[in-house]
Amino acid sequence: MPRSSLRAVLLATLLAVLVTGPAVTGVTPIPDPALAGTLGAGGIDAAGAPDTPPRVGVAAPAGPLPTVAVMPYADLTTPPLPTLTDMADATGRADVVLAFVLAGADGSCAPTWGGTTSLADPAVTARVAGLHARGGTLTVSSGGALGDYLETACPDAASLARAYGTALDAVGTDHLDVDVETDRGREVSVRRVAEALALLQRERGTRVTLTVQVDGVAEGLSADALALVRAATASGLAARVNLMVMNFEYQGAWADAMTGAARTAVGQLEGVWPGSEPTEVRRRTAVTFMLGRNDMDMTTTPADATAVVD
Repeated sequence: MPRSSLRAVLLATLLAVLVTGPAVTGVTPIPDPALAGTLGAGGIDAAGAPDTPPRVGVAAPAGPLPTVAVMPYADLTTPPLPTLTDMADATGRADVVLAFVLAGADGSCAPTWGGTTSLADPAVTARVAGLHARGGTLTVSSGGALGDYLETACPDAASLARAYGTALDAVGTDHLDVDVETDRGREVSVRRVAEALALLQRERGTRVTLTVQVDGVAEGLSADALALVRAATASGLAARVNLMVMNFEYQGAWADAMTGAARTAVGQLEGVWPGSEPTEVRRRTAVTFMLGRNDMDMTTTPADATAVVD
């Protein structure tokens, strides 16, 4: 999630907004003809209704999913810290994604806010306590556009899972967002990340969001994003996939670009999970847009954002 442009809903301290259940659909993959015999020819069930052939292929893993529908990202790494309770009081929404957890200042597998601030920093913990007092569900976000990742500093899945757990405990939440961005040449082991998250979910019931990069309307998900979703699926991780519909070029209405890119990405996810109903794939999909001007000079207006949500 780029931090170079502050974008806001009511307050300029918010980075972006995550919205679940995008109002778009992909194209359901057509089964391979070689599998046609396994789908059945259809018919009538005992109640006299047409039966539905079972879907064939890998399905999205079962497990706990995030429970919050709309959340702003709040940057805890750039002073001055946002006064999040003011936002909650003004909007009636105390659910926030806290960004970003990174490796220690020495590059160690020790989680910090932004690589510099302790997880126990009094200013941060006071804001967290204020949101909890207002009934907010908080999500810890790891990664982002800048800094040294825990995902590369931690040498194996077990140590990475422990680091994630430490950050979750500091905030008092079971919601984790992993925002792995590789467009700046960063190399991340998607297998290590997927195995760490699956371990964390098995041990703690953690509700995971994978925030992934979208390359454009035609391209959809980046190759690394697809690789991460596939690795997570192979590890048995139940996760919501959060599409970053930002930071790509487009000629035309930007609302059309965001919706089109999301539609392409949803179609790709249906291809990853052909054994899941399209409605289930969309239930596991979210969209994050950047209000204001993004890093590619594209501008998302409130009207654009409304069009995506609608």
